[in-house]
Amino acid sequence: MSPVSRGRKPAKRPKSPRSHRPRPPLDVAGVERWPKLLHGPIELSDCVVQGQVDQDLVVLAATLTAGKRSVGVEVVVNDREVDLIELHPVPEDALAVLRGGFEVTEAPLTPEEFRNQVDAALIAKADRDAWLRERVPRLLELGDRPEPDLPERAVQLRRWLGLPAYEPLPRIPSADPLPLVLPAPPPATGVRLAVALSELDDAIWRRLEVRSDVTLDGLHRILAAAFDRDERRHHRFETAYGGFSADAQSCEGDRLDDEVTLGQVVTSPGHRLVYESESWRHWIRVERLAALPEAPSCLDGERAAPPAECEDPSSYEMLLEALRDPDGEENEALLEELGGHGFDPEWFDKEVVDERLARLNRPPVRG
Repeated sequence: MSPVSRGRKPAKRPKSPRSHRPRPPLDVAGVERWPKLLHGPIELSDCVVQGQVDQDLVVLAATLTAGKRSVGVEVVVNDREVDLIELHPVPEDALAVLRGGFEVTEAPLTPEEFRNQVDAALIAKADRDAWLRERVPRLLELGDRPEPDLPERAVQLRRWLGLPAYEPLPRIPSADPLPLVLPAPPPATGVRLAVALSELDDAIWRRLEVRSDVTLDGLHRILAAAFDRDERRHHRFETAYGGFSADAQSCEGDRLDDEVTLGQVVTSPGHRLVYESESWRHWIRVERLAALPEAPSCLDGERAAPPAECEDPSSYEMLLEALRDPDGEENEALLEELGGHGFDPEWFDKEVVDERLARLNRPPVRG
């Protein structure tokens, strides 16, 4: 008679020793295995965008979960195009790609924002590859591509995220790059800046010393004085954290320049930003940190700023050409039109610049 028939439960058999062994980590290296990793509805969580200060590279990271299995996905975006797609058996590893030894800023994303950003970067990459195949068909075949299976990875990622398949059609970008979260304002210090007009053969530049807690709106007023411009002109700053301007509505995606300080967007020597005043672009580079100055000052520079009548580099080059032959038949009218009478392009006097800076009201700072 069996134990069950006697009213007793059968003794439990000891589990096989093999059942106590830890599961081997997921093999996510080969894209051919990806379709077998996650089955059923995909849940998207822990979505983050990471970026390095003063760099074009951004990492979009998230956790993909189906049932009891989760993996981390890492999408590296370089200059708005997908450069790399990787899976990580430990989801947290995808969120630590840029943290090791780099100065990184992070911002959380909603799942929808994550999908939109990934979709925009995938489209940008696929559009460029399609253009190259059409215009330079052999270019993609030359050399070793760093990620030869990137198209296959992109297809599988689209399936997991529920994104439509790529279609090579003319399009408007589906998502603007998201601005990264600004760091908190650091303790105030002095900052030495080198500022130069771009696109000119002979450099026009100023070396300025300002406070790090000046707002970008205040920095605009300082730069307008340093280059003898009307501060009411339209202006804009391009930084590693996105664009900033006085009228954020006129430049989609921009934030207000009176709500951010210089020290929040450039933090170390070598960091750069771009300043636009009408059609003039200026490169700004942090040379070094300094003692906290009482007021902005000009330390050095070369050449006079273009006259107000010169609206862009091409008109300024026309003025320089006219100055080389002021008695030319058409040059007299050009000198009149472009503000060339009495203008010496080689003139510079830092004391005059300091006088203009001293006439400024104290530029706005944030406490």
